[in-house]
Amino acid sequence: MNQRQDSPNILKPKVLIIEDDRDLNNLLKFTLEASKEYEVYSHFEGAMALSIIREKNPDLIILDVMLPGMYGTEILKLLRQDENYRLMPVILLTARGQEDDKIEGFESGADDYITKPFSPKELLLRVQALLRRVNPNKQNTQLPKQKIIHVGPISILCDEFKCFVEGAVLALTATEFQLLVYLAERTGSVQSRDSLLQKVWGYEGNMNTRTVDTHIKRLRQKLGQFGFMIETVHGFGYQLNENSTRPQSAEPENSDESESETSP
Repeated sequence: MNQRQDSPNILKPKVLIIEDDRDLNNLLKFTLEASKEYEVYSHFEGAMALSIIREKNPDLIILDVMLPGMYGTEILKLLRQDENYRLMPVILLTARGQEDDKIEGFESGADDYITKPFSPKELLLRVQALLRRVNPNKQNTQLPKQKIIHVGPISILCDEFKCFVEGAVLALTATEFQLLVYLAERTGSVQSRDSLLQKVWGYEGNMNTRTVDTHIKRLRQKLGQFGFMIETVHGFGYQLNENSTRPQSAEPENSDESESETSP
């Protein structure tokens, strides 16, 4: 009888788990390896995490926040400052589930955020969704077919994962880049928070739309003087509008994010 075997010639995505709870670390490693989709590595503390990341060069990192030696959020900030790792997908794990904690995680550069306790199946689905989003060579992602998108002063080189504003390169995370591409493809068309969660994050069902608001806030900040081009449609969502006019007086930085999270 012929038995199905994994081909040794197929390169699997590499996932690095950095979690100091050894039982949880081992459970996550077992879950990912059991799927037979990933090459999985484990590490247990923060002090040497950056060295391990450079050594293994993973396709995705699962990173605990409360690590001995160096907090996961500090590791993440350092990664986002490094040109070689600023687009590396990172999922944060934490027992701290308050909204402010999640916002801090996303503002540190996280692509996703999971609060303990969680099911291993949920983590596996999050890993699959994030890798589909950021790897255009393996899955049908939301990247447009055209090589370059121009929206006013914004130019996006989709194949190269680069974005420029008036010729100056923007340092975007993978999720920020995907979000900007999705909005730019639909310039002038309002996108609901639920739609963005489904199409950019790959989530289905009821999710916390604060995720979208936090990423929009960071994207506006990185667009600088042109951040106003991402317009808020209150109570619904956002649109990128190249004909948008600069507001006469700047609104508070978090004015959009204070909007109710309930869709009409």
